[in-house]
Amino acid sequence: MKILILDDHSLFAQGLGKILEDNIVGAEIITCHNITDIYHKCTDLQQLDLFISDIELPDGNIFDLLSQIRQELPKLPILVISMHNKLSTIKKCQQINIQGYILKDDDHLIMYAVNELLIGRFFYSEKVRNTLKILDKKELVLTPKEEEIIKLLAKGFNNQEIANKIFVSHNTVKTHRKNIYRKLDLGSTVDIIKYYFENYICDK
Repeated sequence: MKILILDDHSLFAQGLGKILEDNIVGAEIITCHNITDIYHKCTDLQQLDLFISDIELPDGNIFDLLSQIRQELPKLPILVISMHNKLSTIKKCQQINIQGYILKDDDHLIMYAVNELLIGRFFYSEKVRNTLKILDKKELVLTPKEEEIIKLLAKGFNNQEIANKIFVSHNTVKTHRKNIYRKLDLGSTVDIIKYYFENYICDK
């Protein structure tokens, strides 16, 4: 059993490796702390039985790497273990067919998730699934007005300019923006712009 752990936090990676070694007889654990490290160690991904990765790494876009792995090795189980429980991040993982996603404080689920993936199943922890469920909650669905504001923000308009365009007050726009941040778990205008392009909200 050959497992690669990609995580820039060395203590977490070492601890995770020890858990795997203690629970999987004969497991060979390869630990990499950045994307470049994978290639420096001449790791042959085709020989892996499981790929475990964090989402936030210092030297590149992890989703580019995961997409490449998924394209080249469609059957390789990939488990994401991350501190991020954001809807946009989880959706990206779903879009590229990542089989597993748990949070770093879901430590009691590590071996269960690993075992599920090794027998060909998908496993997203309850906390992660609950985040995905916000798509189904009526109160968190964007209104047409909110989608219009997202579109205008992505085009570079400020609050007052948006207010003038949609014939509402400046304070109303501010309230809409607060609701958008809350519903989408975003923190800035940059996040809204990213959401716009990632989710293909287009002019109608």
